[in-house]
Amino acid sequence: MDRLNSGIIEASTVVSPARLGCPPTRTFLASPLPPRFSWLALGLVALLYVGVCFAPVIFDDNEGLYAGAVREMHQRGDWLVPMSNGFPRVQKPPLVYWTMLVSTSLLGENEFALRLPNALATVGWIVATYLILRRLGGERFGLASALVLASMLGTWVFNHLVQPEPFLACSVSLALWCLVEARLFAQPNGTALSGAGPKSAFALRRFPGEPWYLLFWLFLALGTLSKGLHGALWPLGVAMLTALVAPGWRPWLRPVLHLRGVLLFLALVVPWYAYMAARFPHFLATHFINEQLGACLDTRWPADARQLPLLQFYAQHLLFWMPWTLLLPASVAAALRARQAARFRPHLFPPQTVDLAKFLACWFALTMVSVAFSTRQDYYSMCCWGVVAGFLALPWMGGEYAFLRGQSKFWLWVPSLLLALGGGAVLLFSLWIWPQLDTLGRVAAAPIRDRDTFMDAIGGISPALWGRFVALAAIFGAALLGAGAVASVLTWRRRPWPALLVLSGAMAVPVVLATVGFVMMSPYFSLASEAAAIDREIAAAPDAVVACEGLPHTASSLLYYLNARIHWVDAPFDQDYAQQVLGLGRDYYWDEAGLEEAWRSPHPVYLILEESRLAYWQQQLGPPVRVVDRAGTRLVLSNRPALNGQSGL
Repeated sequence: MDRLNSGIIEASTVVSPARLGCPPTRTFLASPLPPRFSWLALGLVALLYVGVCFAPVIFDDNEGLYAGAVREMHQRGDWLVPMSNGFPRVQKPPLVYWTMLVSTSLLGENEFALRLPNALATVGWIVATYLILRRLGGERFGLASALVLASMLGTWVFNHLVQPEPFLACSVSLALWCLVEARLFAQPNGTALSGAGPKSAFALRRFPGEPWYLLFWLFLALGTLSKGLHGALWPLGVAMLTALVAPGWRPWLRPVLHLRGVLLFLALVVPWYAYMAARFPHFLATHFINEQLGACLDTRWPADARQLPLLQFYAQHLLFWMPWTLLLPASVAAALRARQAARFRPHLFPPQTVDLAKFLACWFALTMVSVAFSTRQDYYSMCCWGVVAGFLALPWMGGEYAFLRGQSKFWLWVPSLLLALGGGAVLLFSLWIWPQLDTLGRVAAAPIRDRDTFMDAIGGISPALWGRFVALAAIFGAALLGAGAVASVLTWRRRPWPALLVLSGAMAVPVVLATVGFVMMSPYFSLASEAAAIDREIAAAPDAVVACEGLPHTASSLLYYLNARIHWVDAPFDQDYAQQVLGLGRDYYWDEAGLEEAWRSPHPVYLILEESRLAYWQQQLGPPVRVVDRAGTRLVLSNRPALNGQSGL
């Protein structure tokens, strides 16, 4: 123990296993982890996330809105104004559009190019988690946290489809990493900076670590340009909250608010907003007050999303963090042991170690509390999942830290065994249900408007439709069974690090399976098939009219795949800025009478609707009514006979 407390780590490292009470060991996979191993593992994670970008087709909602806008921006040659169905779409800042425009310019307009920036942002978020948490617990802890984050259910489900959240999570995480690195640069020996006295480093015009603070403001600007001002307010709020609870770091946080950083932020953010404000009236008020503040406080008018119940929002995170949620009891026990060790053996925990832990706790608390007042969508808390990953990775460090060496092996063995048993149960159930698939009834799903959240999407699919995934479930169960069994043996032998590598590596299997599952479910979440059928027919009918019953975001994949403007039937006209403020596009919003008038005109009309509405529209429109295409829960009707002369339905 004397050797332990003699400072056996380099002065350039903020925290290492030795600082946490564990002398270096030299056994296989328990020796000091070389950074090249971490980067190799992160490279494999990047390869996996990028490799699955090619599928499925573009889905409705966020993905279709972004992909459709990128297509129109390419066609118009205007990269500054996002457009949707021919009208300005200004709900979100432009960074996500710009990255997709660059990608599709280089790789062509296809699903892989559209999703590649999203995957790279996710990888950047995972890497940022590694960079932050290795400063808290050493190289092995940083890698373990990154692997846990990368293999969470919610991470690879929500980040596979295009949306701004991965960009926001990446920017916020990298910004906070810059603060951690600035703290290290300013005082590499780990002692607290007093900031007092006329010759204090922070009293000088140029202070130590200034490039890190400039990078901090750079990432604040990127976060703001990816989703909104909370991309800057969250990191600044974390810095302020940390300054309140960790006085030793106040001098380190004081240079955050320096003129050079603020000017850099304004130079990056202001030009696009100034251009849009000059071009479109009332843009700033609509964008910042109604869209951004309205989303943060759930006051947007008119509401464009259903707010999740508060209890459901928090409770479903236990599903999003699977399979690592099973480690929560072990993580709580490990955290309590760390707290007890910090109290009775404070020499194992330097002040900056405790303060960095407070920093991460402030990050988690601020995010989870602030989103409670927002519109509360499933993925709104993703920015702080890296902290959760570090918390769930802590029990696996039993071979690294002295305060964990006495923990019972059952804390890790039981969750590993549960994974193996769960995988075995899934495998057996799949084999049992396979011969009975024909008895599950009709394949059906709820209308797309009733499947707008994660839990609604799961509940809105019939057992018969889920039955199509039996083969995937069997493979998934076998992977969990094998990985859980191996991890159980390793944890029983007190080899937690190899067990963690086995479990996190096995999660690559469900990532690939999820991509296959997305492909299988694409008819129920995308109108790519219907758009292709319409495109084939209107190629010979340039005067054709296309209409869709429902809200635009529930059919947004049409904006990317369809070669025609879309008329919306029975959709509210005042949902978006272009209609609500500018009054544009009223001719593209029809009531039922408008559709019936167009249906009886000499122009070919194609109507997209839910299959459950077929009987109603057959009665309202009268003959001829022909079903052009049917996929998922939706179909296409036409008022013209088939090209081959067959009669309508």
